[in-house]
Amino acid sequence: MPLIRNTIIASCAAGLLSACSGTLLQAERATAPADPFARALHAGYTDLARAEQNENDFADADAFAARAIVASTGKPPAPENFGARQLPAEKLPELAAARDRLVTALNRGAAQSAPDHAARAQLAFDCWVQEQEENFQTTDIAACRDRFAAAIAFFDTKSLARATPQHPRATPANLKAPRGAAPLKTKFVIYFDLDAAALVPGAESEITRAAAAARRSGAAMVRVTGHADRSGAGGHNMKLSRTRAQEVVRALRRLGLPEIGVATQAFGEEKPAVPTGDGKTEPRNRRVEIELTH
Repeated sequence: MPLIRNTIIASCAAGLLSACSGTLLQAERATAPADPFARALHAGYTDLARAEQNENDFADADAFAARAIVASTGKPPAPENFGARQLPAEKLPELAAARDRLVTALNRGAAQSAPDHAARAQLAFDCWVQEQEENFQTTDIAACRDRFAAAIAFFDTKSLARATPQHPRATPANLKAPRGAAPLKTKFVIYFDLDAAALVPGAESEITRAAAAARRSGAAMVRVTGHADRSGAGGHNMKLSRTRAQEVVRALRRLGLPEIGVATQAFGEEKPAVPTGDGKTEPRNRRVEIELTH
C-alpha cells in the first residue's frame, strides 16, 4: 500500500511540475512587449516564476508565469489583490496601505513617467504578498517588503508632481490651502453582477478602503446592508441580498476590519437606489452598502 500511495503522489507531483513548466516555458518564449512598463513586468514575473519553481512552489510559479504572459500582451496586470490569498489578519492593514500607495502612483501615471521604478514596485509588492501568505520565510518577506519600500519611495508627492505629464495647472481655486484634513469617508457601496453574489473585480479595493477607514476613524460598528434589483422574484431577491451582505462581511474581516461589531441587514428589492418597474434590471440597485457608525 505505501508503494502504491507513493507512486500516486509522485505521479501527481510530476503532472503538476509538467503543467507549471509549460506555463513558465510559455512565459519565457513570449515576445517582450514594446511598452516599457509591460516589458519590465514580463521579465520580472518570469524571474519570480523561476525562483518559485526552483523552490518547488509550483502553484506560485504558475501564478507568476501566468502574470508574465498577460504582461507580454502589452496589457499589464494590476497589482496582486487579496481575494485569492490566505493572509495573516494582522498583516492586512500594512499590505492594504502599501497597495493603495502603489495603485495611487500607477493611477497618476507612474507606469508612463518612470516605468522601471513602477515595475520594480509592483513586482516587489506581489512578491511580498506571496511570501507573506506563506508566512515562514521571514528573510524573504523582509527582502520583498524592503524592495517595495525602496521602489515606491521614488513616487513621493514631489516626484509624482514632476513626473506626471497631466499634472493640473495651478488656478486660484486649487491654490487655496485646505483648512483641515478632509473628513474620512463613512459610506461605501459595492456593486454586483446580475443575479450574483460573488465580488466583481475591483470590489475588494473598495472593501479594503472601508476596512481601513473603520480602523482610522475608530468606528464602533459597521452596518452592512444588502440590496437587489427588481428583475427576480421577491423571495429570491431577499435571499440574494442577504448572501451579498454576508459575502461583503467575510471580505471585510479578511481585508483588515478591526474587531468591532457588524450589523447585517437585507432589504431585497424594497429600497432601490434607482426606482424601476417590476422585473427591470438596474445595476445601481444590485449593491451592498457599508456604513461606519461611531
